[in-house]
Amino acid sequence: MKKYLLIIALSFITTAAYAQINDNNFKINTLSFEVRADFDCFSQDDSVYSGFTGRYLNFILKGDINEHFYYVYRQRINKIQSIANFFDANDYLYLGWRITKNISLTAGKEVVAMGGIEYDLAPIDIYFHSRSWELDCYQFGTNVSYTTDDKKNTFTLQFTNSPFGNGLYSGLYNYSVHWRANYKYFGPVCSVNMFEVNKGSFLNVVALGTTYSFGIVDGSLDFLHRASTEQKEYLGHDYTFIGQIGVSLFKEKLHVYVKGGYDFNDAQPAETPIETAFDPYVTPGTDMTTYGGGFEFFPINGNKNLRIHAFFAVNDTKGNEILYQGNIGLTWRLNFINR
Repeated sequence: MKKYLLIIALSFITTAAYAQINDNNFKINTLSFEVRADFDCFSQDDSVYSGFTGRYLNFILKGDINEHFYYVYRQRINKIQSIANFFDANDYLYLGWRITKNISLTAGKEVVAMGGIEYDLAPIDIYFHSRSWELDCYQFGTNVSYTTDDKKNTFTLQFTNSPFGNGLYSGLYNYSVHWRANYKYFGPVCSVNMFEVNKGSFLNVVALGTTYSFGIVDGSLDFLHRASTEQKEYLGHDYTFIGQIGVSLFKEKLHVYVKGGYDFNDAQPAETPIETAFDPYVTPGTDMTTYGGGFEFFPINGNKNLRIHAFFAVNDTKGNEILYQGNIGLTWRLNFINR
């Protein structure tokens, strides 16, 4: 029954778009490429690995079909190896319908609507991260959203394939309630999620995150709590904390920051097979601290399309060797159209 709801949503939005084709005023609002290349150096267990790498090459297309319908498309070109895995390298590709000025419906490949600022950032803007960031976050499905009149709050209900489904027809689904806000000093991004791990078994996630900004000081705070419907003790056994604080200097040309995170999961023994784990991505036995700092430098005044970054980070996994990472890189964005 669940899969037919998704088919109906896709059919409904496509039919509605076709019905208004005579009102077509098609335009492209955004057409851009973004590229990031890094030099990485890792040190672990008395071994050092280093080298240059092209980390991201993204193509982004956004626009309006008419006043009611819009589209969003981002392709990670560097991940494409063949036509067969084209959609695996596609981050998102969906059609949206502005039903009213407050309500919109989207259908296609979506970003799984989970809260937290680290998770919310585009991968190209992530330098080092917690274990909880490693969710398979792009899935086919549908959203319905409500935005308040002042544009400060957006509430979303989402129904997609589960990030833990093995294959397109696994029959596992995700149900999410998501809130995004934009206030003077804070930008909350929060959610409650039900990720189906096995048929009828769910990993429930409460994700609370916010950005903050006070003058030249900025940063973010995240807390994520995870628990399975099969757990006997629900609270305090599987969670993540993340915090970052930074300072913008020289008219925002330089941003210096420090960041730390802690992932923990003792809901099951560390030797639990992944097939029976309550949480398949912050796996049982995880006890990891991540911390580090770095800078971003934007050499063009008033323009952040060219960025130089560098950071040093440590992953300390209790009971294993500590991983050290040094990185320096360059990001540039080519905005051919940006309205």
